[in-house]
Amino acid sequence: MNPPFESKYGCLTIVDNVLKSVPKGTECAFILPDKKLEKDKRGPKLLKHSTLKKIIKLPEKVFSEGVTTSIFIFQAGVPHGTKDIFACYIEDDGLETVKNQGRQDIKDRWQAIEDEWIELIRKQSGHSTIQWVKPSEHLSYQMPEKEFEVFEEDFTKTMMDYLMFKQGIDVKEFSDNLVKKVMYDSEISLKECDVTITLKGKE
Repeated sequence: MNPPFESKYGCLTIVDNVLKSVPKGTECAFILPDKKLEKDKRGPKLLKHSTLKKIIKLPEKVFSEGVTTSIFIFQAGVPHGTKDIFACYIEDDGLETVKNQGRQDIKDRWQAIEDEWIELIRKQSGHSTIQWVKPSEHLSYQMPEKEFEVFEEDFTKTMMDYLMFKQGIDVKEFSDNLVKKVMYDSEISLKECDVTITLKGKE
């Protein structure tokens, strides 16, 4: 199912009703916003009567409205307990956006991608995006945090800001004055692709 995402239409109420209405053990798949089960207080309550077996995060561009989604696969009528949840991320489905026609498989890539993912999800192994999520911590696929990087420019800027602070120099005022000096009190010459800025009266 792909129930309405908005709370006013009872998105998780629909999910709850389905899980309680089908025979025990039935597997049900719902397309929902990535964080729906975490942000709505009714999300964790679903696990009291049904098992969340798999979370399959879909490509970011599936919906043009900017909502990122996942497929949540439940087993109805079987309380979840503390079991870890299988999760994975189909980052690329091979589809491309065609103006006024939506996303299409114009390069015939989807069938091979689908076949591969069906097998990976069946085996629950064999791909770098696979995670095992603890239900006590999350009910969504967890995007890896980007590695923290420090560049030489960052270090230089921080050092200069600190030195100016120690000397009582207003960084913003100094920066504004420097830009004005370079922009309006200098001579600019262009030679081929090189731009030369020379302060007036200076070599």
